[in-house]
Amino acid sequence: MKKFAFLVHVRNSYRIDLAAVARPFGWLPESFYENAMRNRPLRPFVWSKVTLSPGATEAEGYVIMVPYSGKQLLSQQRAMMPRIEQAVDLASSLGAGVVGLGALTSPVTLGGKLLTGRDDVSITNGNAFTAVITWRRMAQLIDESPSYRPTVAIVGASGSVGHLVSQLLARHQPDADYLLIARNERRLNALAWEMTGLNPLVEPQVSTDMESVRKADIVLLLTSSSEALLQSRHLKPGAVVLDDTVPRNTNPALLDQRPDVTIIDGGLVSMPYLHTSRDIGLPDQTSYACLAETMLLSLANHEGHFSIRNPTLEQAEYIGELARQYSDFGFRPAADHSFCVPMKTAARFQHSYSRSPASAV
Repeated sequence: MKKFAFLVHVRNSYRIDLAAVARPFGWLPESFYENAMRNRPLRPFVWSKVTLSPGATEAEGYVIMVPYSGKQLLSQQRAMMPRIEQAVDLASSLGAGVVGLGALTSPVTLGGKLLTGRDDVSITNGNAFTAVITWRRMAQLIDESPSYRPTVAIVGASGSVGHLVSQLLARHQPDADYLLIARNERRLNALAWEMTGLNPLVEPQVSTDMESVRKADIVLLLTSSSEALLQSRHLKPGAVVLDDTVPRNTNPALLDQRPDVTIIDGGLVSMPYLHTSRDIGLPDQTSYACLAETMLLSLANHEGHFSIRNPTLEQAEYIGELARQYSDFGFRPAADHSFCVPMKTAARFQHSYSRSPASAV
């Protein structure tokens, strides 16, 4: 097994994340940190040591913090690239053979493309396994929907994960009506043609308007944004939302505004032996799917870069097979949470891993 590293950044709040290092940091207002961090060349550092094997006593991997907010990464991409390169340098110096790109470090590097000149580490954006886990959960939600033929809105469909999830759904779940939503209509139309080519029973609609989400029984949220994009007015009565975004594009206030709506945290993987030396913002023994992909590649001693920009159906099959091969470590869809809180209704949605209608990958 190779050592691995996974890059993260400050989520939506310096104050909250830094309070995990020392409680007094949480006493300062967010505006103080925003002003203090602006245009500062801050060096990445090890946020947490990670083990995933039962009984492991030495670090098998590292979570490396790029100490900037998601908003800064997206608005100052050119300035952020040297910081991300430094984070990969740190990973390599720690002996990591595989480096995963977490959250918005992936779009800033064009899905890892800007790092493929490196030959000291294998780079992956984690999107292949994220797509597989997301597709499996969506297949369950479609199967459980009270609608005979539910309308499924995929927000961010033309992105790296959205593209592959859409392909998997077209191939295996033709018993739904799909609405593809993103900013680029040309890409959406191309994806709709791809989906119909994979399965003639699937004829997706496309839209560039978030208001069209209101047609959907099930909403899959996959956008790369530092802000909450999904609002109460966008949701149909009784809608189910699978939020696969980090930072989150949903706000906890939605639970109060729309008690009829179910919001599920997406892209979470059960890892019964996982241990981190510092909180990474997840329930115990739970991993992000993109981090899990990094772990799978390290367990398999993978050589060369893996998921770069848009992962392929072939890569989905490969990483799904690795998940089965290393199932003793977990790599199964986690129990349902909503804003990191276990859902009382989780049993209503939960299927066994082996019986999932999405078990082909």
